[in-house]
Amino acid sequence: MFRKTDSTPQFDMFENVSNHLSKRGSRKYDDPKGWHNQFYTLVTSKIDEEVFSPLFTSGGGRTGAPNASVRQLVALSILKEGFGCSDEALFEKCEFDLLTRKALGLFQLGDKVVSLDTWYLFRRRICEYDELHGVNLMELCFSQVTGEQARQFNISGKSVRMDSKLVGSNIAHYSRYELIHNTFCREMRSEGMLSRLNPSLRKRVETFLGEDAQKTVYRSSGAQIGERVTLLGQVIYEVLVRIKAGEGSLLWRVFHEQYTVDRGKATAREKGQIAASSLQNHNDPEAHYRQKGDQKIKGYTTNITETIDGETGKPGLIVDVQVKPATAPDNGFVQDAVKAGEEVTGDAVETLIADGAYQGPDNRNFAEDHGIELITSGLQGAPSRFELIPDGDSLTVVDNLTGETLPALRTKDKWRIAHPDPGAKSKYRYFTPEQVESSRLRRELRDIPPEKTRMRNNVEASIFQYCFHLRNNKTRYRGLLKQKLFSYARCMWINSRRLEIFLITASQRAIVDVLSVMKRSLNGYTLKITSGFSNRLFIFMDFFGLKKSPRRGQILIFSTF
Repeated sequence: MFRKTDSTPQFDMFENVSNHLSKRGSRKYDDPKGWHNQFYTLVTSKIDEEVFSPLFTSGGGRTGAPNASVRQLVALSILKEGFGCSDEALFEKCEFDLLTRKALGLFQLGDKVVSLDTWYLFRRRICEYDELHGVNLMELCFSQVTGEQARQFNISGKSVRMDSKLVGSNIAHYSRYELIHNTFCREMRSEGMLSRLNPSLRKRVETFLGEDAQKTVYRSSGAQIGERVTLLGQVIYEVLVRIKAGEGSLLWRVFHEQYTVDRGKATAREKGQIAASSLQNHNDPEAHYRQKGDQKIKGYTTNITETIDGETGKPGLIVDVQVKPATAPDNGFVQDAVKAGEEVTGDAVETLIADGAYQGPDNRNFAEDHGIELITSGLQGAPSRFELIPDGDSLTVVDNLTGETLPALRTKDKWRIAHPDPGAKSKYRYFTPEQVESSRLRRELRDIPPEKTRMRNNVEASIFQYCFHLRNNKTRYRGLLKQKLFSYARCMWINSRRLEIFLITASQRAIVDVLSVMKRSLNGYTLKITSGFSNRLFIFMDFFGLKKSPRRGQILIFSTF
């Protein structure tokens, strides 16, 4: 039965934590600027539990036991990714760390934290609901909490920036033979599979089941491994024919990705023929392969969109996070990210800043239709040798190598010039309308003021924070849905930390402003004060970076301003 967390619990004065702490400990525990109190105020208390009500039964009567505190369950996920700790370490903190308990809303010593099994069940239900309905409740929670934070701090979403990051899944990197072999063994060890085979085929299958693929690869030459791949492929083909496996089978998938069949004979594909979206590990069928520069990833790509504080001094909030398989192109995130950001902040996006990978005709048309200034750091690919400058129906070609300017002649759908290289195979050098458009875009990007393009750079800090606790650039999870849960929780933690720092610095600035007014009023005079008050003021001034006068018993007011 769904039940919201009681917002007005009954407190027991004997179980009040502050009463059992020292004066110093109590002061830290109750400090409104402490991270634990700020987290509870900015995140835990803001969670709308109604978002997760579809996971539980509703109505009166005997419909089962009430659910555990949803706020606590969600906050646990955020704290886990914030701390970057294991599940066991997280629940140890919840039992024995008073600050963590208060961040969760456990204010009294007798308050119970949910069990580890309950938390696991909650996360599994979120994944199952997403698979059935195509709605990720944690994503809705992220949008709801972030939206309230944006409204509370009046953070504008008119200017945003975005960037992506390749993140590995928590899987082993298999060789080709290990991948095929381990997938085959896993499928064949499922209940009733061997019994469906004839004795001869079963014996051949059992030969591979008793083999350690890793040791085979280590001990064999390249040619021997190639023979084993072919032999295993033929066995898999005969098994698939025998059991009449369909496309939903993981074994069927890996076979058709790795082999071709001609007249009943299985032949291994060339490595260049295997798609990057092919199976990388049987433990995570959704992970894809991608190489970006020197980085090789088997996993997913995460796209982060955040607001730009501009000159307001307010923190940039992550307003959208998307996770897709690693092969997803960056320019495929733009339109959904803009729409999601607008829903969170309530502001129409006016400026979008990203790198060249987010360029594309569809995105440029989208930006134009929605009145968005799309600013990118460049275009994908190396700049052309030729700069193409259209003027009506004519085209001027500037050779950047020689500095020569040439008029181009129009053909049916292209332009041409005499080839500038004497040894070229072709007499003419042709230019397509797409190349002309690309040249125009490069000129526009070149004319963008540097201060605007530099505004994208700070999104790299968000990417760094997002990956701070990753080892070997891998998360702790497998599967797209679990990667999404990690991303939403991690980004909510980043947002909360930014707001906490902003509140502290804002209060410090306010105090500094007051002291500045006092300085101007006193006009450089010194105050003689008692030693007791002096010591307390010294502590106050040291905290805010102010300096004591070298004269004993006096303070030079605001000497650091």
